[in-house]
Amino acid sequence: MVPFQILTFSLKNSFMRKIKDYLSSCPNFQIINLPSLSGEIPPVFKEDDWIGMVDLDHQSESLENIAKTVQSLYPEKAFLLVSKEVYPESSPSAPGIYFIDHDSLSCSLFIPFLAALAEKSDLINANLQVETDLNQRLSELLLIRKASLHLTMNLSLDSVLESILESAMELVTADDTHVFLYEHGVLSFASALFNGHQQRKPFMNPRPEGITYKVAKEGEKIVVNSMMNHPLFEDLSWEGSIVGLPLKIGNTVLGVMNVALKRAHEFTKNEIRTLEFLAEQASIAIQNAKLYEQAQQEIVDRKKAEEAIKYMAHHDALTGLPNRRLFNERITLEISRSQRNNQKIGVMLFDLDHLKNVNDSFGHSVGDLLLQSVGQRLVGLLRKSDTVARMGGDEFLLILPEMKQHQDAVLTAERILSALSTPFLLDGNQINITTSIGIVFFPDDGTEVDDLIKKADIAMYKAKEKGGNIYHFYTA
Repeated sequence: MVPFQILTFSLKNSFMRKIKDYLSSCPNFQIINLPSLSGEIPPVFKEDDWIGMVDLDHQSESLENIAKTVQSLYPEKAFLLVSKEVYPESSPSAPGIYFIDHDSLSCSLFIPFLAALAEKSDLINANLQVETDLNQRLSELLLIRKASLHLTMNLSLDSVLESILESAMELVTADDTHVFLYEHGVLSFASALFNGHQQRKPFMNPRPEGITYKVAKEGEKIVVNSMMNHPLFEDLSWEGSIVGLPLKIGNTVLGVMNVALKRAHEFTKNEIRTLEFLAEQASIAIQNAKLYEQAQQEIVDRKKAEEAIKYMAHHDALTGLPNRRLFNERITLEISRSQRNNQKIGVMLFDLDHLKNVNDSFGHSVGDLLLQSVGQRLVGLLRKSDTVARMGGDEFLLILPEMKQHQDAVLTAERILSALSTPFLLDGNQINITTSIGIVFFPDDGTEVDDLIKKADIAMYKAKEKGGNIYHFYTA
């Protein structure tokens, strides 16, 4: 067999060298490099069939002039013009001239295109089938490039799966494609595309004896050109064809991609090669998407943990009410706002009368339930702007901002007395309690937080001295 000959011109960039090195190891190719387009053609090339490759990145002339030169000097030869740049469809062209951007191509995908050219003795006068084959090779390369770009641009697993399915469907004009992924060691349905419609909800489980599990287990592709009477489908009587490809990183199988047609189909080597390349790119994209989702979930979990820690630091563990720390922060804020707006703030301190009797009679667990129920009742009868906090034990503090007059505090105190005097039914027991309330006002009774709490405590004990179940204003 006479070697297929390739003339290269100004071969300098790494991609061209890589192609040359790859082809040099193939017996069907012979390569000679010339310094320029106008260089002397070796005698052996003058009569034989050959194609040319031009490195556009190292030419001083414009693209249009290069195309004209090629057509003028070698009117009956095919040329590949290779560049790092992607040339638009409107670029100068002529019969037998093809533009290739090499950054997105691998040698393994580029070789089939050259091989297709090598099979033809005269590209210019080739029949329609040859032209169709060449266009198909180029179309597949462009689809692979497009798929690679989409996969590298997406970090959402759903978007990655959609791109994989659409690319596989387009590459072999399939009727449906589907992807199964391992989740917690179980191979499960991930996504599918049927006649252009994506399916995310599980529609099937992979058959233990079917192609999906076999590909996942062995980590190797399986090509079935006809399902009829095939061992993997003999119990189903299905017509059609399918390729199952492992999605894996190294030796770790992430899942399986199946590409199926409703009719029998003899998959070509080039179709298999492009699908394998897609599977490799898809595996990387899926792993990246999962790592991204994991990182995002870790961020969410960390934020939740931080929020939980912050909540615990500012709230009472038993009742869920603000604790003394949060009370101090809020009253400090309200004092600043009150000073700007020249408004009063009411502060109440109250505890439950004779809680010890409840603990002694019904146990501390019922006493805890009582404190929780008290907190719930208090929250239910106060304004959103009010703050009720548990000081500890059976003592509670209340902030009443934006008080227009003392009577507003009186109305709130009466609601509290009424609400807490209503019996509690806890653990099958009816519990009756009362409370004593001490009331102070900012700035009338003080301007410092500790001073206000101290005076509210004095007022509360005055109420207890009077028998409890009442409120008392602080008096100097």
